[in-house]
This record gives sequence, structure tokens and C-alpha cells, in this order.
Amino acid sequence: MTDLIRTTHATLAVLLLAAIAAPAVAQTLPRVLYVTQSAGFAHPVVPLSEQVLPAIGREHDAFEVDITRDASILTAEVLARYDAVVFYTTGELPLDADQKEAFLDFIRGGGGFIGVHSATDTFYEWPAYGELIGGYFDNHPWRQEVEIRVEDLDHPATRHLGASFRISDEIYQFKDWERARVDVLLSLDTDSVDAQKEGVRRTDGDFALAWSRDYGDGRMFYTALGHEDAVWQDERFQRLVVNGIVWAMGDAGNRSADDWRVLFDGTTTAAWRGYKRDALPDGWQVVDGALARVDRGGDIITVEQFENFELRFEWQVEAGGNSGVFFGVTEEVDGPVWHSGPEFQILHNAGHRDGQAPITSAGSNYAVHPPAADVTRPVGEWNTSRLIVDDGRVEHWMNGMHLLTYQMGDADWQARVEASKFAPLPRYGRVPRGHIAIQDHGDPVRFRNILIREIN
Repeated sequence: MTDLIRTTHATLAVLLLAAIAAPAVAQTLPRVLYVTQSAGFAHPVVPLSEQVLPAIGREHDAFEVDITRDASILTAEVLARYDAVVFYTTGELPLDADQKEAFLDFIRGGGGFIGVHSATDTFYEWPAYGELIGGYFDNHPWRQEVEIRVEDLDHPATRHLGASFRISDEIYQFKDWERARVDVLLSLDTDSVDAQKEGVRRTDGDFALAWSRDYGDGRMFYTALGHEDAVWQDERFQRLVVNGIVWAMGDAGNRSADDWRVLFDGTTTAAWRGYKRDALPDGWQVVDGALARVDRGGDIITVEQFENFELRFEWQVEAGGNSGVFFGVTEEVDGPVWHSGPEFQILHNAGHRDGQAPITSAGSNYAVHPPAADVTRPVGEWNTSRLIVDDGRVEHWMNGMHLLTYQMGDADWQARVEASKFAPLPRYGRVPRGHIAIQDHGDPVRFRNILIREIN
């Protein structure tokens, strides 16, 4: 292992620990959505890339990253939250015609699009995507150390690289690609490979490995590098990706925090009261800047009610701990908060029986929709979560990862509810505007940095 890779491993570990320890603040940096769905070949490096990209975005104070392994969430409404979208994808992703047009409109309207490695091994059946990204993957003749020529020494993405550099990676060639349609940034020095090797299909000797272009009012940046773990751990590649994303975002400035409201800031509990009570129960106290369940107190709810919103919060449980965050809660039922409000499950998966089944594990829509993955952090560390509700469309996110999406009231939702313990409850999931609630499940639990942004 080289000194550079050892150093990058250590740097990444520090960055990840800092991200876990740091309290959340209202959104101010540009926001990037990283899409990693593999509808074709699944690259083993993708999980590592899901760690590296958020870490280097924060390291350079350049952007915040959300991650989804489900491209079907790409609607116009979701795209509007972001300044850029990054693809490390393969195959024909599950976008319908309206979503494809919304995706192109997002970029034409000034959004950034960044493709990494196999983003060119994506959407062969959608010609407009091929035009956007510049070409399609057409085999990888070489997997070795190569010499890379830096063709544009002034581009923000490549000016740190010098005139050339050597790197070991899987090297692509492309079809339906023409130099005249893009600005080539990096290319293969063919003297460093066997250009007559079996599988080499280009006859012009032109093997570009990174390029950029304008697309309407937006920008596209692509790099073919990024197959190997060591490449993602290489500071040169990391700076290439960060600078390429920043360039593609263009004039996207820092986002205003003015539309975020504080529900708990570490000191005051004025935004909360007990469920069916006038005041906050004594069992909930402010402890070291966190809203903590310290004794029996019952569930608590927001004083205000909300309909369409994005809720951000951090949570921490002890071994075997269980709690939940609910929305659409009404006090006009004879029962607890879960008789009306769907739940974002809060749980120590490894220490509780509910963690054995995905549908009741942390991040699930409890007993109705399972999360895509278990992305919880170890006991004692803080987890960051988001709950988004917009005209009945609900999203769960945790530690930067998209977990699930559902539409309240549609056929799938109704079938799932009818098959659950909520079937006999007439108000469950049917209160458009209601309180947000935190559950007292009898276990110690702590919350901090609770923010809400209402969606028009």
C-alpha cells in the first residue's frame, strides 16, 4: 500500500468521525444527489464511493451529498432540491418518460450532471442521455497502470494534475462519441498500453477519459476513472471529482437557511408538549444539548401542526433502545400517537427483536415499508435523519442514504396497511395536517438539532 493511500485512509477516517460528531446545521452548502443504482453490472467499489464522496465534499467545504440506490425517486420535485446529480450507475434505470424529461429539464435549467465511470454504461435505450453524457461504454481493453495526458491544464477539474500522471485503473473505450461534441480534459497516452490488444475497437487512437460540456444553462462533467478502490482513495482522483462537481454546479451559490425553523436547538423545549397534555412531561429533559427521555413521560408532540414539510433530526439510542418519530398525528383518537401517525422507526437494530425484520427495523415506515438498507451507526453515535412529506409522498433518509419512498393512499399503500396491525385504525395515515410526535417506548433516547422546513 502506498503512502498516499495510507494517508487517504487516515484522512477519510477522520472526516467520517468528524461528520458523526458534528451537530447538524441548517442547509447552506450546495446539495448533490449521488445515484448508485446498478440495473446492470454492480461495481464492488460503489459502497466505498458512497463513503468517500460525502467525506470529500465536506472536507473541501464544497457540497453536501445525499445518496440513493433507487433512481425511481428522480422526479421534478426531488431534483428541485439539488444543485447537481452524480451517476455511478449501470443499465436501464427505472425512469418513466416524464421523469426522463424532468431530468433533462433540470440540467437545461442550470443544474449540474456528473457521470463517474460506468455512467456511460447506462441508458443505452435513451438516445437523449447518450447525447447528454457524450457517448457510451464499449468495452475496457486495459486494466493496468497507464499514463494519462491532461489535455486541459486550465479547467478547474484538472489543473491540479500537471501535464500527465500515471494511475492503475480499468480503462474504457467509447462508442457514439466524438471529440468535436465535448471538451476533452483527460485522455489515454496510447504509448503506455498495447494499442493492438484484443478488444480494442477504436481505430482512431482517441481514448478520452474525462470531458465536459455545456447543456442548455447547465453543465455536464464525466470521468471514466473510478473502477478501483485505490482510485477512490487517491487524492488526485478525489480532487478531480470534487472540482468537476463544483464546476458542473456553476453559479449555484450557498443556499439560504432562512426557510428552516428550529424545533429544538439544544436549550428550549417551547415547541413541544405532551400528547394530550398542555405541557412537556418531566420525563423529557434537556441533557447536554439533547432532548432526552430520562424517565417515564409519555409521547410528546409539536405544539404546531404541519402538512407538507422536510424534517431533519439527529437521534441516539442505547443498547436495545426503541423510539419513533411520527407525523400526521391527531389527538382526536382514543389511543396513542401511532393510531393516527405513520412512524419513522428509531431503533438499535442489533439489540432489539424488531431489528431482526427489515419492515420493523430502524428507518422503516414501521410495519408497513422496510428500508433499503441498515445504515445505522453503532450505539452511542449520532444518526442523522430526514422525513419528507409532500402531498402524501413520503421519504425516509438516514445518514445521507435514501431508505424508502411511498405514496399515502395509493393501491400499494392501502394493501400494505390492510395487511398490517394498522388495518382496524380508521385515522391511521389519513390526517393531512397534524402534529409531529416523538415516542416514549420506555427506553432512553436522545434527539438534537431538530429542524423543519415547510414545503409550499
